Amino acid sequence: MTPFRYFGGIDFSGAKEPLSNLWSAVGEERDGKLCIVSLCPHPYREDLASFVAEGWRKHANPEAGARILWGADFPFGLPVDAVSALEGLRERSWRGLAAWVADRPPDEVKEALPGFLKALRKTDTGGALAPMDLRLYRQTVEGIRFLWELRDAADVSIVPGMPRQDADTVMIEVYPSGAVKDLGMKGSRVPSRPGEVRARPAAFRPFLSFDHACMEATACTLEDARDACIACLVAYLCRDDPDQPYRLDRVPRDLVELEGWIYRAPAALG
Repeated sequence: MTPFRYFGGIDFSGAKEPLSNLWSAVGEERDGKLCIVSLCPHPYREDLASFVAEGWRKHANPEAGARILWGADFPFGLPVDAVSALEGLRERSWRGLAAWVADRPPDEVKEALPGFLKALRKTDTGGALAPMDLRLYRQTVEGIRFLWELRDAADVSIVPGMPRQDADTVMIEVYPSGAVKDLGMKGSRVPSRPGEVRARPAAFRPFLSFDHACMEATACTLEDARDACIACLVAYLCRDDPDQPYRLDRVPRDLVELEGWIYRAPAALG
């Protein structure tokens, strides 16, 4: 299998479109380090899907057949008990859940699961919100819909729910806020003083670089752009650890495949 050389990060949004807080970052490995070569806002989720499927290639100019590993900041699945409580699923699997969710607006999904708004997945660790939390449920539903529809736009592997061998595009779930803590990155807040803005580039440099100063300035001043870069960084750090949930063996395989898994920097897991 061709190894990954390109990596993507998505700071997702389930808000009403057009959006101002949906960003993507694309990077490549240069001299053993991640370099961000594209940092873009996307006003519509459909625009993002097109970019993930193929559009990123116009920015990165990869060689023919290059593969990309994307880290996306939203829950890929729901708690197993919530899935069991849903009526009308074609099958009790990630595929069955995604097909059911994709046919419904966020509020209808929330209303179908009144007892699970605070329920965490058995695979969740590290402080992430429950997928159906009132602060997150729209992002969760729109994110699962995004993945389901992306299957028709790209040769995509959705890990761990619907993996596809040798796919050009691979999607994993990441959690930038947790990654900041895992990696000990400074400057987690939106900068409010000139000194904080100047300190941001120094916080990035041990982990990644930027192809152009304007992208670095954007990532240092806009929180959503910064989170897209961190999501991209986590994907890069996990490039050789695709079997992370099974390697750690904390949760049975069938639950991992149904609920999803937040990938974390391997160094933070021991």
